[in-house]
Amino acid sequence: MNVIKRLRSYSVVKKVIALANRHKLSAALLLAILAALTLTVISVSMYYVAGFSRYDLSRPGYEKERTEIAKPTAQKEYDTTGPVNKGTIDSFLREFDDRQKDLKAYGDYLDPSLTDEDLLIAPAGQ
Repeated sequence: MNVIKRLRSYSVVKKVIALANRHKLSAALLLAILAALTLTVISVSMYYVAGFSRYDLSRPGYEKERTEIAKPTAQKEYDTTGPVNKGTIDSFLREFDDRQKDLKAYGDYLDPSLTDEDLLIAPAGQ
């Protein structure tokens, strides 16, 4: 509290407080704009310093990379109120097998760096 009293004793601070009291709306708007600009500068600098800008494909100059991204194919929709017969079941199983093959193409998730020792996970009871 002693620091606040000491700050308020300065003539410059007294003038700023008097000006802010006379123009409350203008002071509030100015403060809001300054806060927004400060937060924007901090976030943009963090974006570049941390290196996230390298992964942002929406930036100009990455048109080629954006076109290389594969668009997912639309999934077939099935009528939930229609009849269930051999044709609909066969159609569903064919699509299911195709999706399963696509998933198997990625391989099993057996990353050797995820062992219990590497993750420092002790077996139960130790």
